[in-house]
Amino acid sequence: MKLKDFEILFLNDKQIEELVPSKKVFELTETSLAEYAAGNAVNPVKLHLPIYPDYEGYINSMPAYLKRLKIAGAKIVSVYRDNIKLFKLPSTIGTVLLHNPESGMPYAIMNGTYITAARTGAVMGVMAKYTVRNNAKSLTIIGAGAQGFSAFIMISLAVPSIEEIRVVDIKAEAQDNFIAMAKAAFPDKTYVKYNSIQEACKNCDIILAAATSDKPLLANINFAKGSTVLIIEEDFGNTFIEKFDKFVGDFRECLIERINDDAKHHFELTGELVDELTEDSVTAEIGDIIIGKTKGRTSDDEIILAASVGMGIQDIIVGKEAYDRAVEQGIGIVIDFVGK
Repeated sequence: MKLKDFEILFLNDKQIEELVPSKKVFELTETSLAEYAAGNAVNPVKLHLPIYPDYEGYINSMPAYLKRLKIAGAKIVSVYRDNIKLFKLPSTIGTVLLHNPESGMPYAIMNGTYITAARTGAVMGVMAKYTVRNNAKSLTIIGAGAQGFSAFIMISLAVPSIEEIRVVDIKAEAQDNFIAMAKAAFPDKTYVKYNSIQEACKNCDIILAAATSDKPLLANINFAKGSTVLIIEEDFGNTFIEKFDKFVGDFRECLIERINDDAKHHFELTGELVDELTEDSVTAEIGDIIIGKTKGRTSDDEIILAASVGMGIQDIIVGKEAYDRAVEQGIGIVIDFVGK
């Protein structure tokens, strides 16, 4: 397939998942973070559009440009916590656009829901790769949904020494579904269901927080020496960070802005204050660790917190891979952008 000028390729979610498997998403995500740390990327702080209190959701605009790789584009993503319950829709829905960096002409529109879930999980995997202690054996998953499962796959690829998976969720059915899918992917691991977060985190090497909740779930948890806590979903402030020896993020400025915005929203819902963070709260960005600018874990006793806010560069690099493979294989719908 060869697209003409003014033609745009449209790809749906299923096509992208088949074109870009998990291992490739992991590799691309790590590459994008390294490019950012090396100064080869433009990734502005995402434009955040809160829809609440009218609706329990927000929409973000995430433009990005990878200079050396010549990939430009943007992701528009909505996050609506009640979507599954109210509409049987994913809570996170994304659309990825790719543009020619020379002309600005768009050449691809694609469903970004799988891309968002996969690259978010991949960031957790990359962070685990550089912050987890050697020969880690146990992993606790808090939140047995799609995002928790994606991160589980990526962390398992990054830390093959993991033997035991502890699954926490308020729904037993979600735990059972998670374990069934996990066994299909990694049959040699041991899977255990837990109802108590504290018990699941006890003497655990890696804890992943991937559950949406109206209140912080990890605030009162005691973490073992040497553990790594990976955050996708969790409200926290300075008091929580003080439990850790290091706090690693993907995008310092945007991460702090997001955490503080979430804290304000949490206060509006509950009346509970959460201390605001500053950029100094983040010890290091994961990209700097990848390229050797700074160190990740320096001892087996360190307790490390790692959190991701997500970056447009992660979305467009995966989107470009999907586009290239689709063009090679003649997959997708071609749209006439101008209508001439």
